[in-house]
Amino acid sequence: MTIMFDKLILLAACTLLMLQYTPQTGLFQVAGFLAAIIFSFGCSCCNPELRPFHKISLFFRFILAGLYLFLSVCAAANPIFGIFLPLLFYEAASSFPKTAHYILYPAIFLLAVFSFRNEPPLYLALTFLLFSIAQILCYKTKRLLQLQRDFRLLRDTSTEYHLLLQQKNKDLIERQDYEIHAAALRERNRIAREIHDNVGHMLSRSILQAGALLAINQQENLKEPLYALKDTLSHAMDDIRNSVHDLHDDSLDLRQAVSDMLSGFSGYQVHLNYDINGFVPAPVKYCFVAIIRESLSNIARHSNATDVSVTLQSHPSLYRLTVADNGTNIHLSSSGIGISNMQERVRNLNGNFSVSTDKGFVVFASVPRPKSPQQEP
Repeated sequence: MTIMFDKLILLAACTLLMLQYTPQTGLFQVAGFLAAIIFSFGCSCCNPELRPFHKISLFFRFILAGLYLFLSVCAAANPIFGIFLPLLFYEAASSFPKTAHYILYPAIFLLAVFSFRNEPPLYLALTFLLFSIAQILCYKTKRLLQLQRDFRLLRDTSTEYHLLLQQKNKDLIERQDYEIHAAALRERNRIAREIHDNVGHMLSRSILQAGALLAINQQENLKEPLYALKDTLSHAMDDIRNSVHDLHDDSLDLRQAVSDMLSGFSGYQVHLNYDINGFVPAPVKYCFVAIIRESLSNIARHSNATDVSVTLQSHPSLYRLTVADNGTNIHLSSSGIGISNMQERVRNLNGNFSVSTDKGFVVFASVPRPKSPQQEP
């Protein structure tokens, strides 16, 4: 918009000078005005942002060169057209580097002198004045456009860094959440071991002692209390055992367990894509761990694969596991009881299990996610 405003100022000034030069409107005046409009409009279409001439496409360069030549020839033929040379000066000042100005400026000045060779010097002086105005307008507009480009670059860079910072913060929060979750699982596992090793052993010893007392007891009035004591200790032992098992099941870190299995699977290019967030039920964990273990065993024993990929993902309605390799001896790796065992495990969780041999050997398992209380009708 600023470029068009500059050209309108120059066009208006040149038109006033033309009216002062020839107050009577004639064919040449109309032709000169139309030539100036065509020149300005054509240059604006070919180079709307005043880019350097060498950065414009070759097609537009030819058009601009034709427009420059058109106005120059018309100015050399008739001073009416020479009055609009400030428009040519503006285009030359804006589209060419300073090194080219040492040639272009004198050429345009000489063209103006030649155009007004038979006219009063006043018109040539006014034309030179319009050249100065065109130079000032060009400098101002180029400076403004450069500032706008710098601002857009700074804004885009700032936005990019802001998005990058958001992603970094998100990754950091996810990492912290994972570390907290892993620490909680390790603490559960420790508590389960402590209960099993201490409280469980003490209860076992108490049950044995109660049984020994029952064996050597000779008093009838003590049998019933001793049996009650033994039953109480047995129930307590069962509760402790169930609690320990629940703690141990919850303390299994699926990601860490899979990573440990893959880290020990040497001799292959192994890729792990883990994209499961939040709580995973213990049956699903043990099912996926068993499938991965069996799949790796099949690959090691039967497949000639060199590349193994394990993908675990969570979706709104299911958990998905994929184990893929690039082996070619498919008929060997797909046989045996291992596939049946994996299929049975998934079926027990109401999931889907399939094997693909299109590109290598691929084991696919999906298990539905349990509904949360908010999802239940």
